[in-house]
Amino acid sequence: WVVEAEEDGFYEVVVPTETSEWRTQAKLVAASKSGGQWTKEGCIFGLYQRGTHNVISIPNCKVHHPSINRAILALEKATAKTGTHAYSDEWTGGLRYVQLQVERTTGKICLTVVWNESELKETHPYLSRLTKELSKIEPDLWHSMWCHCNDGTGNNIFTRSPRNWHRLSGPEFVREPIPVGDLGWLYFSPLAFRQGNIDGFDIIANDVARAVAPGSKVCELYAGVGMLGLSALIFHHNNHEYYRDRVEGYSEPLTWIRCSDENPANPRCFSASLRSLPQKITEYPRKEEEQKTVTLGDLMKTMEAGGDYEGEAADRTGPKASYMVASAAEALKAGQALGADILIVDPPRKGLEDYVLDELCKPFNPKQPCVESSDMLTVPDHLVNWVNDVQTLIYVSCGFDALARDCEKLLSSGGGWKLESATGYILFPGSNHVETLCIFRRR
Repeated sequence: WVVEAEEDGFYEVVVPTETSEWRTQAKLVAASKSGGQWTKEGCIFGLYQRGTHNVISIPNCKVHHPSINRAILALEKATAKTGTHAYSDEWTGGLRYVQLQVERTTGKICLTVVWNESELKETHPYLSRLTKELSKIEPDLWHSMWCHCNDGTGNNIFTRSPRNWHRLSGPEFVREPIPVGDLGWLYFSPLAFRQGNIDGFDIIANDVARAVAPGSKVCELYAGVGMLGLSALIFHHNNHEYYRDRVEGYSEPLTWIRCSDENPANPRCFSASLRSLPQKITEYPRKEEEQKTVTLGDLMKTMEAGGDYEGEAADRTGPKASYMVASAAEALKAGQALGADILIVDPPRKGLEDYVLDELCKPFNPKQPCVESSDMLTVPDHLVNWVNDVQTLIYVSCGFDALARDCEKLLSSGGGWKLESATGYILFPGSNHVETLCIFRRR
């Protein structure tokens, strides 16, 4: 839905999904039903009342996917049946939080329980009793079950350290289709960042893919599991014939895509599959068991080793993808954006790193050769503009204040940037949060 648009089409506001049942991931607090001393009455699950530690139960939340509400009801029944108690400052141990992620293709729940213990063995026998009871109450609901041990010593309840996470049952990854076609999947571990409204973010990913010109060389910073870059890659592969007949000088879908982020190197933390792209879609194996996948983890390891992927993907005629584990600044210094026509950024709420913003604000240097590797540069490192070749900046923002600051600096700099369009997405209906997609071009 487009709910507001300027007459010149420069700016519009979009509600990308229905206003109910859109949340496919929820993190909820566990609290004792009695609200007081240790009890075997079980737990309620909800959110903290503003400014307090009082938990408000939300068993039938209108914005939750129906599977999440089913899971919450099952958790309440199971904790009551097994006498599972919630964590409190008054005692150690106990259930602190739950994370519920919906696999949209099946409607099943990946459940993570956060237990106030430092080791998995210290959760027994309570945790094993709880998971067995959940399987009895809703045997067809659970995709997988995990336990995250956190004794309160860290600042972040959901720490990314793999040693805190323990898979109890089910597959390791929730599988989601790349939103612009059926040639790829994104695989999300509970450790990886995942949007609360993934249906809505699919719309943003589609809009980003359409903003990428055919035949481009693309660098994506703050890539996460590479959802935006891979969506653009698959979109152009699927629409190869359409663009070939309509774009003058068109030769191929995308030349290459380079993704990077600060994800931990442990492959459990992220995975996204890029199926081997055939010359013709009809050549693609019909049976899923015949299909080969190339994960970003595989590509990342090969890139770090300085080679090309030697698996089946090496024979594909489609564009090449790579993944580097690095901060945005480190990725630029490694030459990830050299030769790139398009730079995609999707930074956290704080916005672009100062180094990245400073590089983008540098004026175009016509004397710097256009090369795709830092080894080919003839310019001293201290004189290199690491984004010199980029002509289009696609900026996806989840922090409007930071976007406004970055935008002002970009437009007032000598980088030659002009804001071509901006779209606001009400990704979480009922809240005041807006995701923004801005397209900048060099003058």
